[in-house]
Amino acid sequence: MRSFFTGNGFDTIVDQQDYTDPSFTGSWGVSDEDLFEKTHEELKQLHTSGKPFFRLVFSSSNHTPFEFPDGRIEPYDDDKNTVNNAVKYADHALGEFMASARNSDYWEDTLFLIVADHDARVWGDELVPIKNFQIPGLILGADIEGRKIQTITSQIDLAPTLLSLMGITSEHPLVGRDLAAFPDAPGRAMMQFNDYYAWMDNHFNVTVLRPDQPPLAGVYSKDRGQTQYLQQASSETLFNKALAHALLPLKLYSNRSYGLPGVPSGPNHD
Repeated sequence: MRSFFTGNGFDTIVDQQDYTDPSFTGSWGVSDEDLFEKTHEELKQLHTSGKPFFRLVFSSSNHTPFEFPDGRIEPYDDDKNTVNNAVKYADHALGEFMASARNSDYWEDTLFLIVADHDARVWGDELVPIKNFQIPGLILGADIEGRKIQTITSQIDLAPTLLSLMGITSEHPLVGRDLAAFPDAPGRAMMQFNDYYAWMDNHFNVTVLRPDQPPLAGVYSKDRGQTQYLQQASSETLFNKALAHALLPLKLYSNRSYGLPGVPSGPNHD
């Protein structure tokens, strides 16, 4: 994780070695409650400095082997180290943090994004198990009005949405959509599973790209959580959209061209 973060522009990483006497340490490091307690203290200090800040907090308690401290939750399952118990503990730790944040000075000036990458287990008989990629995304803040975005979205939409909610007018190379400004615009979802890449539009039409094989066309059913693949090939428009989005990140990365015209591209500008 350190190599990933440092390779993507993070200049400070708080790791297990930076904790003094954590309450619990497991295979993935300190517990979520230790993580959030330290986050809370850091956010208070950052807010006092009066300068803008960005923090990413990586929860790990809900990863196998699902280790967490005793006595924090009423177990969901009889056996302790299960995904249900671990998720319940992770929710407990996050809830405690949000309660502390709401009673802190930094709450008035901070946006919080809570999001996953996929559900607990991405597996199954599907070429791309789309149902496992349906995840929550929650944005909280002192003056954020409650609303629910109904259109299909992807994680790349979250960064431009946060900038918009901050009131920042900016020119940036982000390819996502501003969900705050265009909450009802037709959406799309992108999913990578092993060597397969799936594109799903707002009507649940699915295009699956496969190495050295023709693309597949299908229709996803939310009720069944399955994709019914069709005999005919994917439409050229959907195929081109899927292929373009699948190839773009590697091309931008390889050519060091992810940025703005006239702005140098390099370790300090990515």
